[in-house]
Amino acid sequence: MARSAAYYRGVRGSAALATRAIAPVAAEALEPGELRRVPFEGELLGAVRVRASYAALPLEAFDRACEALEAEEQAAYLQLLRLAWGEGRNFCRAGKRDLMARLRLSERRLLRVLDALVARGFARPLHRDNRGTLWRVYLPREAFGEKVGDDVLLGRAGPAPVRAAPHARSAPERGGQDPATATPGALALARALARARGGDGPEVLAAAAREVRALLDEGQTPARIAASIEALRRRTARFARAEGAT
Repeated sequence: MARSAAYYRGVRGSAALATRAIAPVAAEALEPGELRRVPFEGELLGAVRVRASYAALPLEAFDRACEALEAEEQAAYLQLLRLAWGEGRNFCRAGKRDLMARLRLSERRLLRVLDALVARGFARPLHRDNRGTLWRVYLPREAFGEKVGDDVLLGRAGPAPVRAAPHARSAPERGGQDPATATPGALALARALARARGGDGPEVLAAAAREVRALLDEGQTPARIAASIEALRRRTARFARAEGAT
């Protein structure tokens, strides 16, 4: 028996499947968004909808990364994406022990995989302390030298935030207008952003209104801003539940 035949092992259950003429099963004929599951071969196939504890990742993170990454590199990249973009940020801090446990890799193999991600432009280490390494995690289009695009909402560029003194009154916006007196749509977004951050005081609302106004001035649509605020609200609620369980 040839060596290749001796080591060949098929996928369990696939040998019993006969290749048939092209004809979609009933589940494949369901319309997108049609919330039904239909029986097939002892299973119910059809729609699902994840309503909590999910990560909003562009499909290119799965579809384009495979063009440049080996299997272990793809696995490490997806874990970094989950820790970064899955939490609404383009960076994450991850320790070697955490990544080794997630990927079931030895330290030596993990370092080799991470080095490959850096060499291919999918990640970059920026800082290290006792909590782990701070990673900038790039989408595939960024790694390939392309623009992020309008389907990804990025936070506006600016200097590092400075905490205001307690009970300090926020300065009025340009032209003497207080940000809390913005248009009703912008004010509703600002209130939603303040609630998502767990605060409702005038200083928190004023800061949220300034951020909303800046995003609108940059051309971001209210719908996209609202979607980002909702993602922040879910993430904050998830962290609060996790802390309450400890």
